[in-house]
Amino acid sequence: MIIEADVPDLGYVLKQVPNSDFKMDGFNDRLRLQKIVYMLQAFGVNLGYGFSWYFRGPYCTSLARAGFELEQIYGMIPDGVKVKPVDPRAREGLKRCIKFVKDVMDDPNDLNRLEIAASIHLLVRTTSLTKQDIFGRVREKMSSQGVTDGMCADMWGRLCKEGLISDGKQ
Repeated sequence: MIIEADVPDLGYVLKQVPNSDFKMDGFNDRLRLQKIVYMLQAFGVNLGYGFSWYFRGPYCTSLARAGFELEQIYGMIPDGVKVKPVDPRAREGLKRCIKFVKDVMDDPNDLNRLEIAASIHLLVRTTSLTKQDIFGRVREKMSSQGVTDGMCADMWGRLCKEGLISDGKQ
C-alpha cells in the first residue's frame, strides 16, 4: 500500500470537522469529502487540492484518489487529536469552517446546503456569471434535490457574512 505524504494530514483535519463522517463507500460519502475539503480551502486551510466545476459542483480528481488512500489508514488516526495549522490564518480558517459546517449540516447525510455553498463559491470565484445565473446553474446541477432560488439566496448570504464572497454580483 502506497500512501501519499499529505493523506494523513487530510485525515487529521477531517477528524475535526463535524459531520465529515469519513468513508468512501457510496456516492454521498465521496460527495461529502469533496464539499468539505473544498470549503476548508475556501476558508483558508490550504490542503493543496485544485477544484473545477463538475457533475455536482466543485470536484477534484486527486482528492478522490487521496480519499481512497485515506480509507486504508483512517482508522489508525486517533480520535480527539487536534490539528493546529502553523499559519494563523489557516488556524482561524479551520475554526470558522468547523463552525460553518456545523451550522449548515444537521447530520452527515445533510449535504444539500453544503453542496450549494461550495457550488456558489466556486462559480463566484471562477466565472463572471451574475448572481441569478449562478443560482440557475446551481439549481440545474441539483435539480433532483429540489434546490430553489431561496435556498441559494440563503447560502449566498451566509457566504457573504463569512467574507468568502462579496455581494457585488447582481
